[in-house]
Amino acid sequence: MVTLQKQLSVDYTKCTGCRLCELACSAKHEGVFQPSLARLRIVKYDDLGLDIPNVCGPCEEAPCVDICPVYAMRRDPVTKMVYLEEDKCILCKACVGVCTAGVIRLDTVAMRIIKCDHCGGDPECVKICPTGAITYGTPAQTAVVERHGKLKAYVAEIHRNAMKE
Repeated sequence: MVTLQKQLSVDYTKCTGCRLCELACSAKHEGVFQPSLARLRIVKYDDLGLDIPNVCGPCEEAPCVDICPVYAMRRDPVTKMVYLEEDKCILCKACVGVCTAGVIRLDTVAMRIIKCDHCGGDPECVKICPTGAITYGTPAQTAVVERHGKLKAYVAEIHRNAMKE
């Protein structure tokens, strides 16, 4: 019997854009409240009135794994989650450039790549989220929302309403 590992999932309809998740993440990993050091990112679409939490994976394709010249990025074959082996990283920054979610970052102070590690199985972003927009569980436990599907539905609805006016 295969035990499925847990993964982060997001319900975009519940996100209020409070950014507490970014603060909790940076505080847990870096000891400072600095969203630029968070392992996730809230993307604001002011014109649409949306706040979209971007978390690490699981991606259908993982370009960060494919582009890494020293195999510092590895992908779990069961969960499809990508992990960084910091001791192998040569800081080429290729993974930063190809991350489709924009959550692999360069810490320009410590000169290292930072990436979500799910806080060792107890993600701070999940614990702090006041609306439950970010959850953590096995794929069967979480309502995995297709990354761009909700955004497309919102845009379509906004377009329909704009055409009525």
